[in-house]
Amino acid sequence: AQALSPLKEAILGFTGLAHLSFAMSCQGEVKSYNAGKGWGFITYEGQDAFVHVKDCNGSAPNVGDVVTFDIDQDPIRGGQMKAINVQGCTGDANAGKGKGKGKGSGSCQGTVKSYN
Repeated sequence: AQALSPLKEAILGFTGLAHLSFAMSCQGEVKSYNAGKGWGFITYEGQDAFVHVKDCNGSAPNVGDVVTFDIDQDPIRGGQMKAINVQGCTGDANAGKGKGKGKGSGSCQGTVKSYN
């Protein structure tokens, strides 16, 4: 089993339950957020908790937002914290969403070879 943070260990009582999921109400500040990718990090008790826009109840976090959330073990990032049920985000959940992957400038020129 992976080592737990002191907070998780206090909640679970011992490290033997590291594979279990749990949630609790927390408060933290949005440290970073990438609108194009839809994810970022919330600082909570000196550690970073991953946050995804889909867990923000229709809004998106902005850097500096003070948010409340439940915390859970992130199944993808083995043992790291993930914020869920995030409240207090002030951003637009649709900001940064586009039709492509952001690799073009949106400006192209060319010559028509044929037109029917």
